Amino acid sequence: MQNTDVALKTCKEYCYEQVLQALKDSIDLLGGIAEFVKPNQTVLIKPDLYCATEPNQAKTTNPNVVSALAEIIAKAGGKCIIADSPKGNFNLSTMDNVYVKTQMLEASNNGNAILNVNENIATITNPKGEFCRDIYIMDAINDADIIINVGKFRCDKNLGIIGCGQNLFGLIPGKFKDLIKSRCYTSKAYYNYIIDLYEALENKVVLNILDGIVSCEANGDPRILNSIIVGQNPYSVDAVALKTINQHPDKDMMLNESVRRGKFNFDFNILGDNVEPMICCDFNYSAPLSTIKRGSDKYFKKEYNTYQKRPVIQSKTCKGCKVCIDVCPMRAISIKHGKLGEYAKIDRNKCVSCFKCVDNCPYKIIKTKTPLKYMPIDKMLKKSNQRRTK
Repeated sequence: MQNTDVALKTCKEYCYEQVLQALKDSIDLLGGIAEFVKPNQTVLIKPDLYCATEPNQAKTTNPNVVSALAEIIAKAGGKCIIADSPKGNFNLSTMDNVYVKTQMLEASNNGNAILNVNENIATITNPKGEFCRDIYIMDAINDADIIINVGKFRCDKNLGIIGCGQNLFGLIPGKFKDLIKSRCYTSKAYYNYIIDLYEALENKVVLNILDGIVSCEANGDPRILNSIIVGQNPYSVDAVALKTINQHPDKDMMLNESVRRGKFNFDFNILGDNVEPMICCDFNYSAPLSTIKRGSDKYFKKEYNTYQKRPVIQSKTCKGCKVCIDVCPMRAISIKHGKLGEYAKIDRNKCVSCFKCVDNCPYKIIKTKTPLKYMPIDKMLKKSNQRRTK
């Protein structure tokens, strides 16, 4: 488990000099930039650029935070790539639009960083993964020696705090995010998928920074919090962030799952400024954990039904041989009686799309149905494979 010490510094505006000083002071509290970045290393700065919005909306990492960090890294002898995958299509056109709208293009123009233009897709593996062991990811991570994760302090009505922990989800290319969400039937599964991702990159993610100078409430409104939070462990950073909005970290589901999996513990130290004067008691965090969990599970179930490939049995041609019933591990198939005789029917609430029924049907009557929303993902994979084979 990475060090759970967290540096907390007050920063009252996005003035470049103030941001630069707050970042320097925070990193120095953890041992200095030389502890994390070595000369000639290529550093992937991973901001939160999930959508093409201007910085004043507080939904993406502020460009001055990224630019200041790039300057600190450059002085340590490192080379920076700014990379993220926004929602939607993962291609140069989408990335260029996001770079312009979020002003990351300006952040890179100081000469200390370049913008990622690698639109290839790679895979990483995590043999210990609980929900996914093979993960589609941006190929840009292979261009870098280390990753510095720079999240935006924002909240979502379904997912709670989108801090440093969930910011790593942005490394999943474009519409693959929707595919992942469709495979996570509950919020607990989704959080564990992100922990699987972090576990696969744990040795590469050396530092986590949260831009909380101006945050975004669950209702979408900007809210001034005046904070820069830095730590080696993304979950300890998120825990401190929750403290600043008067929430209890030990009630957060993702943090509890990271504790269960040995990635975090609640015995963390806050270095730097005192958190008490910074606490915002009326921050719109949406709801207590129980409400977030119910809303989130409903959201994931909807996504699951929208994107998930699934087996389909043609009742009119089914022979009623019951082979599919014998091989189904979830006991999701039963025999029904119709005008043409017996036929098999799948209970969608029990089916997990393992496709054993498809593979074992002796008459090849059970087919795989691919939803329309999944088709662009297939296209992305084919294009990436074509580029790699050229």
